[in-house]
Amino acid sequence: MAQDLKEYLETHPPQGFRPVPHYFAQGDFVTYFFRNERAYSQRVDDILTVFLAFDTNELVGCKIKGVKHILQAAGDFGVSLDDGDVQLGLFFFVGASVAKDIDQKKRYDELRQVAKTATLDKRELQTAN
Repeated sequence: MAQDLKEYLETHPPQGFRPVPHYFAQGDFVTYFFRNERAYSQRVDDILTVFLAFDTNELVGCKIKGVKHILQAAGDFGVSLDDGDVQLGLFFFVGASVAKDIDQKKRYDELRQVAKTATLDKRELQTAN
């Protein structure tokens, strides 16, 4: 067994960047980076924070807060998530529907286009209960 991080990395080299959403139960949020670039964060609203590339200010990822609450509310309205993974588009739809200004709506629209096929593995959410 590895004694420290350096030793671990020597025997387990990084696999490279993969654009995969990850759920963090302790904070009840999802992060999704679809480009591997150094970035800074910019809060859009109570649900969404976007990550923008330092060099170009282009969108490279996002953080969605209140995931369990959004999914529970969807279920309360009869939106079933029993089969398959959760499309990130659901969260963008909810955020866009409550956006207060054109800049917020623009960010949600950008994410809708860039991340329309991104899914969150439902098993991550199930283990977080």
